[in-house]
Amino acid sequence: MDRFFSIREWAAIVAAKFLDMPEVASQTLTDYINIHQERDQGTGLSEADLDKLLERKIRGELTAEQFVQEIQMLRKIRGRERKESSTSAIVQALVQRTGVAWPVWENTGQEMLEAVMPMEIGNSREARPGSSAVQLARQMGILTPVLVSDYPMITATYGYSRADYRPNQCQLNPFPPHPDYNGKYPIFVDQIQADALLIRLDPNRVLTWLERNGCRPLLPNGTDLELACKAYFVELFNDVSLRETIYADRREARMVFGLLHTLCHLSIRQTALLCGLDLTSLSEYLLPRTLTFAIYCNHRFGATIGALTALFEQSLAEWLHAIKETRRCVYDPLCRDKSGNCHACTHLSETSCRFYNLNLSRAFLFGGNDTEIGNISIGYFDQSL
Repeated sequence: MDRFFSIREWAAIVAAKFLDMPEVASQTLTDYINIHQERDQGTGLSEADLDKLLERKIRGELTAEQFVQEIQMLRKIRGRERKESSTSAIVQALVQRTGVAWPVWENTGQEMLEAVMPMEIGNSREARPGSSAVQLARQMGILTPVLVSDYPMITATYGYSRADYRPNQCQLNPFPPHPDYNGKYPIFVDQIQADALLIRLDPNRVLTWLERNGCRPLLPNGTDLELACKAYFVELFNDVSLRETIYADRREARMVFGLLHTLCHLSIRQTALLCGLDLTSLSEYLLPRTLTFAIYCNHRFGATIGALTALFEQSLAEWLHAIKETRRCVYDPLCRDKSGNCHACTHLSETSCRFYNLNLSRAFLFGGNDTEIGNISIGYFDQSL
C-alpha cells in the first residue's frame, strides 16, 4: 500500500468507498494505485489494459491499425475516468454531501481504511440474503453479517507498563536495546490471517434509538441526508478518548460507543459457547466511527481451524438469537439495578478487550441504569423500535 499512501488525499478515497459514493463505486484501492503509477510513468494505460488488448490482437480479433485505435480510445476513456475520480474532486464531494469538514475525515482515515480493506482485498462473503439470520439481524438493528476468512491481524509488542494501565498515567518501558542490532529497541511482531465475523450497526436505527432516549443528534449539514447520517458518527468520535471513561457530558458518544462495545462483548461470549473456542482466545476489533466490530481468534491454532466459519455457515441465526437473549446476569437484580456491568455478564479478559472493559452496560441494549448517564428507558434491542 506504499503507493496508495503516497496519494496526498488517500483518506478521502477510503471514506468515499465506505460511504458507497458513486465516484469510487467502480474502482478499488488498487485501481487508484495504478492510476497514480500511470501518471508517474506517463503511459496513460495500465498493464491490465494493455494485456487485454494484446490478447485480442494475438487471437486475431484486432488488426494492427485497430489495435492502435483501441489504445487511443481507451486512453481517452481512462483520462475521463481519472478526471472524474481525481482525489480533489472526491474531497470536495465528500465534504459537500456529508457536511463534515475535511480535517475530520483526514483524522479518521486509518479507521476508514480498516473498515474498507477486508472487503477490498480479503476473502469476504455476506450472509445469504433473505435467510432467517439476515432477517433476525435486521430486527436487531444489525446490517448483514459478514465473514472474512483471511482477516489480517498484526500484534506488535514493544514493551510493558507499570504503575497504571490508563493512557498518560502509566509508565511505559521498552524492551532492552539489542546489542546485535546497534542498540535498537526490539519490537516483537506476530501476524495471522484469521477468520473474523464483522458486524455493523444500522446508523438510522442508532439515530432513532438516541432520539427515543431523549438525545438530539445534530446531523452534519450535508446535501445528502443518508451520507450525513453515516458521517454523524465520524464527527461524534472526532475528539473523544475511547480508552478512558466517557462521562455524561458526552452523552451521545457514551451511548453509541457503549452500545457497540457492550454488544461486541456479549457477541464474543456467545461465540465462545457456540464455536468451542476458549473465551480468552477470542478478541474484539472495534471501529466505532463506522459502527463496526470484528470478532477474531487471537492465536494461531484457533485462527486456522475454521471455528468462526462453521458458526457463520451453520449457526448464525442461533448465535444472533442467543445475543438478543443475554439480558440476564447471575448477579441480577443487583447488577441490573446498579450498572448492568460486571465480570459475569459484560467483562472480557485483557487479551480480548482493547478498551480495558470501560464504557460497558447491558442498559444500552436492554434498558436500565448506566453509572454515568443514569436511566436508559429504551434499549437498542427493544422491539418497540
